[in-house]
Amino acid sequence: MMKVAHILSYYPGQEGLTSFCRGLGKAFQNQSGIEVPIITFRSKPVRYPGHDEDSLVLKFPHHQRHPFDLPRDFLAALDEGRLTLDGAVLHGTYSPQVFALARALHRRGIAYIFMPHDPYVASLRRHHAVRKFVYWHLCEKWVIKNAKAIQLLADEHEAPLRELGCNTPVFTLANGCDPSTIQNLDLEWRIPGKGDDFVIQYLGRMDRNHKGLDLLIRGYAQFVQELGDQANVKLILSGNDWEDREFLEALATELNLGERIEFTGRLSESSVEVHSRADLSVLCSRFDGFGLTIVEAMLARRPVLVSCEAGVSGFVRDADAGFVVKPDVLAIARGLRSAWEKREVLDDMGKRGQKIVLNDLTWESVALRSHEIYKKVFAEQSAH
Repeated sequence: MMKVAHILSYYPGQEGLTSFCRGLGKAFQNQSGIEVPIITFRSKPVRYPGHDEDSLVLKFPHHQRHPFDLPRDFLAALDEGRLTLDGAVLHGTYSPQVFALARALHRRGIAYIFMPHDPYVASLRRHHAVRKFVYWHLCEKWVIKNAKAIQLLADEHEAPLRELGCNTPVFTLANGCDPSTIQNLDLEWRIPGKGDDFVIQYLGRMDRNHKGLDLLIRGYAQFVQELGDQANVKLILSGNDWEDREFLEALATELNLGERIEFTGRLSESSVEVHSRADLSVLCSRFDGFGLTIVEAMLARRPVLVSCEAGVSGFVRDADAGFVVKPDVLAIARGLRSAWEKREVLDDMGKRGQKIVLNDLTWESVALRSHEIYKKVFAEQSAH
């Protein structure tokens, strides 16, 4: 039995990265010959019960003394044989704890796959540029160099990595979703483009740089100004605050958006349920690994407007499931205007998006392909 752990310090959560681990972990429970636990160092109580009740979640509660600190019990479990691993998957760019984990596993002869999730494009590196430059040379390069492989979410993410001198083998595997999450939803309750109002939904963290939320709000303001006061249009932004909500709310006030915009904070409902209440789901990131929230919106039969910098944009374009735009204000405003003017065909777009998700982007299919990759990457470790 091969055992490969996904290690994610702050699981569980509502964001894309933790949704990835939760969805893939559950799908692996139906696979024979492999066990894929999720290891979490979370010490805070779970806000929404049930998120961490999965049988294969291994908890090592930890209060960090410094960013590179790891739980002593976790390290002792590895050293004493209470926790045996054939390999591990580490998640996230520019993370001190990922560097510490990579070093700890390397010292113990445990191979790992590194999954950055986000592409190493210039717009990622420019944010906190000095700090990231230092960290890259002292830590991130070491993590990449010593990984058995790098897992990317889209083929186009390989080029920026190679330009930075990475020679580590890479493989590409898209995100997935759980089709069962729509079983109890009435998707006929709101048919995209058919109502008296028009609801645009963003779901994700309140992160203006990465997710381009300042661009979205400015583009939306330009769009509603062109529409005038007669159209009943609303933009809803939902998700955890990553220190940018106050700025974004002030920007909305400055642009006189009033009741045409709403910030809900984090919601307890599933992602597909949130998206099912919208006519159009949006993701206007300056850069993005894939865009799991858009996969879940497509599962909910919503047409989408997505940045060309998100890995999921190729699936949207191929399926004609929505609108792909550049992450700039004018392009976003034009994309929203196109969606408004094509309200009669939005439902058909949503249906095409749902079809491609059910065919190609389920966690079961991702788990099957991941299992084959893990067998190749960790074969030597497993044999020992």
